[in-house]
Amino acid sequence: MAVCGRDRLKNRIERYWNWRSASYELDLAKSIETVKNWESTIKGLVSHVRGKGLRALDVGTGPGQLAFYLAREGFEVTGIDISPGMIQRAGLKARELGLGVDFKTGDAEKLPYEDNTFDVVVTRNLVWTLPNPEVAVKEWRRVLKPGGRIIISDGYWRNTTWSRIHHLLLKTIKGFLKTRSLIPCRFFSHYASLIHTLPLYEGVTLKDAGRLMKKAGFQQVLSCDIRKHFGVNPYGESRYSPPPFFIVYGNK
Repeated sequence: MAVCGRDRLKNRIERYWNWRSASYELDLAKSIETVKNWESTIKGLVSHVRGKGLRALDVGTGPGQLAFYLAREGFEVTGIDISPGMIQRAGLKARELGLGVDFKTGDAEKLPYEDNTFDVVVTRNLVWTLPNPEVAVKEWRRVLKPGGRIIISDGYWRNTTWSRIHHLLLKTIKGFLKTRSLIPCRFFSHYASLIHTLPLYEGVTLKDAGRLMKKAGFQQVLSCDIRKHFGVNPYGESRYSPPPFFIVYGNK
């Protein structure tokens, strides 16, 4: 992809998430149970990391939720996101919570950090929206210290393609009648022209994530038992069933 084309693609993704930042929910907006499940899971996955001055990076931080969990575990946390709107919201929430997280705009596929900088890298619900996920995961490994841990969460969201446009219409009508929200329609209208440039647009499977991590050179790639960590699917229900999601982790 030409540089100018890539820039236009990233700008379009940025514009959508800037708009979405005003209504994007933090975990607490879903339920206290969701907060407890996510926080205890993240805590368990980084509990082996010991020492002073530990640093963590939350890639695609959105409104900063995973960054907050890590900050409460004593990490010096940096959160980056392509959307200035998300970064602004995350910064406001950090001040409200009294947490000193360093939030910055940045590109997940081209991080502005030196090799071997962070002890932990986390990301949630980002891989599906990346034009070059293989490049991104290799980049996340680059900035990890030797022995550092990566934690990736994503899911198979069944994002609507043109072949399933009728599902979008039904979802939009039901969503509008229930919440007066047109988010699904706005999402599709914005991403429709990007579908063929995002290889994992419809969603990410555990197998996809494992393949990306192993190709990037991560060792001991393992996945969490979602049923053990989450009694209730934090992403709710859909027309079919709760969207399947995963948490996978590995070491450099």
